[in-house]
Amino acid sequence: MATREGVSGAPTLKAAPVGCSNAVCGLVTASEPVAGKKVRLTVDVGEEQPLTVLSAASVDTGARIIVALVGSSIGDTEVTIPTICDAAMLGWDGRGASGPATLPKAFSPGDAAPSERPKAGRAAAAEVDKLGNVVDGAGVDALFVSKPKLSKAEKEMAKLEKAAAKGDTKAATKLQHLRLRQEIEARRAAGEEVYTDEELEKAGLETP
Repeated sequence: MATREGVSGAPTLKAAPVGCSNAVCGLVTASEPVAGKKVRLTVDVGEEQPLTVLSAASVDTGARIIVALVGSSIGDTEVTIPTICDAAMLGWDGRGASGPATLPKAFSPGDAAPSERPKAGRAAAAEVDKLGNVVDGAGVDALFVSKPKLSKAEKEMAKLEKAAAKGDTKAATKLQHLRLRQEIEARRAAGEEVYTDEELEKAGLETP
């Protein structure tokens, strides 16, 4: 009797991973042509030091691009050097034109890249009078409103607040420390003599 060798049944094939595990908004602060028709970009990604990345396409200074950080992965490939992402790398639907994926000004350096292409937002319409002339005021100002840039300390505070709200006790304790230290700095700036260890003890917090 004939027998069939091999894997029994029909194995289920898993789809290849798409997108990037850790892509962030990067603000291009400098652009310099280099050999090989490439461009060397200096990019602020919200860290202490900006990154230097190479681009095959020209990118204007002031543009907001998406950068995959070292240690992340694009699909199933690990990122070993900071890499500029295009729509295909990010797995965005309706990938559109090739070249670096860009973000609107509402995104700040270091913000996580969205899982899908951002829709173009429209600025609030300016107020006009009966003759159709633009009226000075909130309508005009709204055309230039942008998302305020958070400092590194403010980003850390927001991150800890979210973790603490989810019941993370370590994050809650660290948040208390940060808030107390900010209060101490403000009191010192006002000319008050304050000792950190004493204030931590009063608050029932351990000295780190």
